[in-house]
Amino acid sequence: MRLHSFKVTLLDQIYYSLLLVTISQIVHTSHIREICEKRDIFFEPFRCQLYDVDVLDEPITYLLYDVNPSEGFNLRRDVYIRMAVFLEFLRTQQGYRRAKLVLPPWSNLVHWRSHNIDQTQLFWSHFFDLRSMKQYTNVIDMDEFFAEYERLHGLDTEVMLDEVYKLKHFENMFENGVFVDKFEEHVCPKSHDYDAGALAYFGYANFSTEDFTCLHFQGSAMLLHKLLETYKSPRIQHVRYVLVLNAEIVLHDLWGNVDYWEARRSMRFAPELIEVAGRFRADLLDSSDQQDRTVRPTRWMDERGHRNARGGDYLCAHIRRADFLYGRDKTTPTIQSAALQIRAKLLEQGLKTVFVASDCSRMEFYNLKNYLKRFRVVRFVPESYEQRLALKDGGIAIVDQIICSHARYFIGTYESTFTYRIYEEREIIGFPKELTFNTFCKSEKDMNCEKNTVWPIVYH
Repeated sequence: MRLHSFKVTLLDQIYYSLLLVTISQIVHTSHIREICEKRDIFFEPFRCQLYDVDVLDEPITYLLYDVNPSEGFNLRRDVYIRMAVFLEFLRTQQGYRRAKLVLPPWSNLVHWRSHNIDQTQLFWSHFFDLRSMKQYTNVIDMDEFFAEYERLHGLDTEVMLDEVYKLKHFENMFENGVFVDKFEEHVCPKSHDYDAGALAYFGYANFSTEDFTCLHFQGSAMLLHKLLETYKSPRIQHVRYVLVLNAEIVLHDLWGNVDYWEARRSMRFAPELIEVAGRFRADLLDSSDQQDRTVRPTRWMDERGHRNARGGDYLCAHIRRADFLYGRDKTTPTIQSAALQIRAKLLEQGLKTVFVASDCSRMEFYNLKNYLKRFRVVRFVPESYEQRLALKDGGIAIVDQIICSHARYFIGTYESTFTYRIYEEREIIGFPKELTFNTFCKSEKDMNCEKNTVWPIVYH
């Protein structure tokens, strides 16, 4: 009896040990979403058992997209959320359960002023934590896409896209006063986007297509599913490559809902940028996550709603200048007016330091400091040319946003996407709403001006 019992116990231990190893492998590799074929189930079971066998019969759909070149960094982040939420829905639909979203590189955006450094074809991993984003849905950077394309089609092969859709607004978006989700094909105007099969896509010379379609489009991202079904080839495809141009035209399905916030929370910044911002906070603002009560879980999925973040002993002001001085002059304050509003909030909050995130000129910043002589005014400037070269303009802007998102009090610019991204970061970190959703007025004498909309975070 004892011998039999010992054998059973030993077998149970072996069984549970193997079970734990299997579970750990699945958890460890759950963020990896590579190409899996039926034969891979036997050779690489831990990676491919995440798919059902019937899913492996479906084609892999690579969904690429682009945004109008005139759009800035922070609006492009918002367009990504629309596409990511759509992809997560698409992957629940039969025939698309192996779909992947290919992230468009960043290239010489209109607000990037450092023309003496190379800022072309930058991957998302330069600015964001791709591992974190992949935990929301199946996204891949452009270099990963090229690697997978080579795996499927061989080295030095031109990327042949099956379908390219160039979106454009309807001239009359409200028929009889009603906005209706729809798309409609129209004749493509002469354009440099497409010429005899060759395709202009972020300066890459290896993209081409034989199917370029121009569409008037209005509606939410979910309407793209109908578009993909409408133009789907009747022939059997093992892999499908689709490019959507001018994806900014596609609207959110429900802006600010749970899906939106899950995708947004997954967009954590690259560790290198967080480290740079952390050093600045520690050295110049005496700020750290522990003492500021801004510590976040390692994984965004483990975040829970709370409002007890304290922030560092400084105020952050985002003062948008440049094109806002002309396009939004009726709501954009002068430097003097901004300084007076900052001064009032510093006194109100009992703070002596203001961190400034702004695209203002050196002279404007000098004037701002003169208006705030009794207070400490600081801004982030790269320590050297080498650091600027490493960060790029987009990285510097993100460092500004990280520092602002950890301030005790934040005040931003009316209708600025840069400001809205900071609002979101502070919502995720867990600040009281009254310390976050604040907006500069045109004049310090009119503090009852129209303010930015308050969109609080939503959890399950």
